[in-house]
Amino acid sequence: MNNMVLSSVSVGDAFLNVAIGMITVFVVLILISFIISLFKYISVIQNKLADRKANKDLVASSTDTVLSQIEEKEEVESVELTDDLELVAVITAAIAASMGTSTDGFVVRSIRRAGKSRWKNA
Repeated sequence: MNNMVLSSVSVGDAFLNVAIGMITVFVVLILISFIISLFKYISVIQNKLADRKANKDLVASSTDTVLSQIEEKEEVESVELTDDLELVAVITAAIAASMGTSTDGFVVRSIRRAGKSRWKNA
């Protein structure tokens, strides 16, 4: 029975089978190596996503802090700032986000329109 199996496969076919098997193994190994080399980028992507989430949380908390500061000041001075509450909150949150700090130390005292735009002067 062994002679029958050995005689039905030629040497050329045997080498072809070995070559196809080895090529398949090495292609899979190279593919696995490539996938493993991409793992270093996973932490970079996770850090970027965490930073974006932290920035969103910072803006949200700074907006809440600004609104609470405005409400406290409004109660003390009893000044009508209902139209400017959102504007003050947005400006303060933008300043805090650009500086990378919280709004704990910020107090908005007044908002007034600038006279002329620098673009008009140029």
